[in-house]
Amino acid sequence: MDFRRNKTNLIAVALLLIMSVNSLQTDAQSSVWKEMKQKYPDESAVFLTRNKVINLEVMQDSVTAYASMEERILFLKDRPDNTTDMRIFGSHFQEIENLQAVTSVWDKTKYKDIPLSGLTRQRDDDDGIFFDDSYFYHLSFPAGHAGNQAYWKYNEKYRDARFLSAFYFQDYLTQTSGSLLIRSPRNVELKWHLLNDQENRVQFRQFEKGGYTHYEWTVKNMPAIKHEERSPKYSYFVPLVVFHVTAIKEKDKTVPVLSGINDLHKWYYETIRQVDEQPTPQLTEQAKNLVAPGDKEIDIVRKVFYWVQDNVRYIAFEDGMRGLVPHKPSYVLEKRYGDCKDMASLIVGLLKSLGIKSYYTWIGTRDIPFQYSLVPTPLADNHMIATYIDEDKNYFFLDGTSNYTSLQLPSSMIQGKEAFIVISDSEYEVKKVPEISSRLSALSDTVRLRIENRTLHGKGSAQYSGYQKIVASYDFNKTVASKQKDNVSYWLKKGSNKFILDNYTIENLEDKDMPLALSYNFHINDYINYVDSEIYINLNLLKVYYNQIINPDRKVPMEMDYKFSANEVYYLEIPDGYDIEYMPPNAHLETGLINFDISYEQTGLTIRVNQRFENNILLMTQDQFEVWNKAIKVLSNSYKESIILKKKTS
Repeated sequence: MDFRRNKTNLIAVALLLIMSVNSLQTDAQSSVWKEMKQKYPDESAVFLTRNKVINLEVMQDSVTAYASMEERILFLKDRPDNTTDMRIFGSHFQEIENLQAVTSVWDKTKYKDIPLSGLTRQRDDDDGIFFDDSYFYHLSFPAGHAGNQAYWKYNEKYRDARFLSAFYFQDYLTQTSGSLLIRSPRNVELKWHLLNDQENRVQFRQFEKGGYTHYEWTVKNMPAIKHEERSPKYSYFVPLVVFHVTAIKEKDKTVPVLSGINDLHKWYYETIRQVDEQPTPQLTEQAKNLVAPGDKEIDIVRKVFYWVQDNVRYIAFEDGMRGLVPHKPSYVLEKRYGDCKDMASLIVGLLKSLGIKSYYTWIGTRDIPFQYSLVPTPLADNHMIATYIDEDKNYFFLDGTSNYTSLQLPSSMIQGKEAFIVISDSEYEVKKVPEISSRLSALSDTVRLRIENRTLHGKGSAQYSGYQKIVASYDFNKTVASKQKDNVSYWLKKGSNKFILDNYTIENLEDKDMPLALSYNFHINDYINYVDSEIYINLNLLKVYYNQIINPDRKVPMEMDYKFSANEVYYLEIPDGYDIEYMPPNAHLETGLINFDISYEQTGLTIRVNQRFENNILLMTQDQFEVWNKAIKVLSNSYKESIILKKKTS
């Protein structure tokens, strides 16, 4: 026997065994990566898990809540975008505790966890405008290479179960697995709603275990959120569950928590009862200074509302209970700054000093889709205004944070929302804020045009009303003249990018009840086309939504800032020596979403083009995209029509 040969064979066998073990271990590490890479070839990373557990406990006559969150990301590509850095947010009412985070790096035969250090609370600084108690932890994971993982977990401590937030089952990365589990004592009643799950991706089960009721929602293979232009907030279309504790059942009694709007009213009333005060001399004096002899009550309300808009600086405060409780009116008057609650408090206080009733009103902006009728919790609101109701039961929603808004309009961001009006300790009203008609937010523009060689010269007179005026006023009210001219030019721009605004004047910029008026002169170079003895000119100078076709594969709703209308009238002087060779046909379409008319006519030596457009929707859903696209195609084709002028033959 050749001992050396057998020894070599044994060594070879041993090496093969070691290589096989290493291969198995490497395969074990890479099998999940390979599976995910094959399943999601275009993704940079995926969530392997996103799991949250909420534990509810009864403490005397209230409910406390503790939650644990656990998330794990697998990197499918080296240095993936937007996956190696993230933030964990907390606040006074939702404290973050026991945060741990590691990068799991594959090291030959196993994962090696590298803990993240320096996890400290940080705050966003927003130029001193916003002050709040929210904070975040910045997680920055090194070695975000393909096959490695990022893992973090933390606890949330809720000071009050009434502040429980919604849980979103979809995130910025695809997730292979996700879940929410609520563990509740059997004597705690819970109400929940699953929203935006048209494809039935979220599975639910309820079971009893260990004296607790368990509510569990799970998802598998949830795609990443796809961002689309003009998308509303995620809560409008991402699958989510909202939930709230309704009551605690005891042997001999039931303790309500948030069983409905009545309970919400009792809670909210306590926050404003703390700031109710008899008008101070300073408050009364300021209010009386605003009133003139012969003023009707509505005139006084208008003056008070406008004075607060113009004289109180908006600064947002979210500092513990200051996120719910406004300052007293006298304090806000003295400081001349405050958040939405403080402005509402000052409006209510000034009117009270004049013997006029108005009411604190909670409301959600359009960033929030929830209504009090479905979710009677703080999830339904993020804003406060004052409400005045006249003797004819007309409602005026007074938002002091919207500087240029007139008394007749609610601010644009609360249209269509439910206003929760607290009238007294025993009375409240939930009133829906109307959506303002497109015809009340109107642009009316009349322009006289003349041709000089290849240049089109114009003299115009434009008026903006409603939300068009409000937005334009923010842009126009600039102390630097050059910046103001740029903004005015942006609003008036016509024809092409060669539009030049020569001069302009502005009227009624500070008058909230009058349309904003602009008089202006402009020219557009190289706009006139000469072909032999003919002139081609397109007088559709304002092409609203030109070729703005919505991708039919889009799944996300499309949000508009406000409904609006535009009426443009152009008068063109027919140049000497020319006749009309061709006039485009009139165009008309009404869909309910958008309506338009374009008409052409000749009067003597002048061509008149009248262009009317209306957008009548705030939030467009997927079932409306086809109607929109068909209308846009017709509209865009109409915009392409040109007038042809032909030189007269001698």
